[in-house]
Amino acid sequence: MSYRSFPAPVLADVYGELAGYFGAALDYDDVHTLRLNGAFGPLQALAADPRYAPDLRCALDAVLAPVSDDEATVLLNRGYCQLFLGIGGAAGAPPFESAYRGAGRLFQEPVGAMAALLAACGLQTADGFVEPPDHIAVELSLLARLTRDGAAGADAPDAAALRERMAEWVPAFARGCARYDRSLFYAPLAAVLATLLDDGARALAA
Repeated sequence: MSYRSFPAPVLADVYGELAGYFGAALDYDDVHTLRLNGAFGPLQALAADPRYAPDLRCALDAVLAPVSDDEATVLLNRGYCQLFLGIGGAAGAPPFESAYRGAGRLFQEPVGAMAALLAACGLQTADGFVEPPDHIAVELSLLARLTRDGAAGADAPDAAALRERMAEWVPAFARGCARYDRSLFYAPLAAVLATLLDDGARALAA
């Protein structure tokens, strides 16, 4: 299978599900649903592909291994806070593009670039979402929309361009997750995303 084997609506839903996982810590109901179903949502479309199956299995095992929904929720929340909210100090993986560009200082060029992309689509971050627009969840949400809807005109942002942009920095993000993720949930999902973006870039170049 290749990136081209997945229809655009499927890819859009996959990006959307990943945006949800990286955008906020899972609540009890989210964890309960994952454990009850024993499977992801749209991400399961990738499970038959050997490039994604092992990482998806690892992430799902991290959810299913605890003895209770409560224990699983606590484990995943601790992992999220340590990795993405700065609670782990240097032992984290900042979910911002700025952290992986140039000197790695936050609120730099990627913030303005992503704000401009959102504006070009007539979008802005939701009320109450306090993170800058170069947060991985924002970029994934926009990628999902562009992948599903396509360009609205000659001057509209292009899904392929955003995908390539993300492919430049998400691998470093994934490596940070692999190094510091104690939950064993977020690192394999970051690896899935990095592989998916790389596969998309290769498909575009072919």
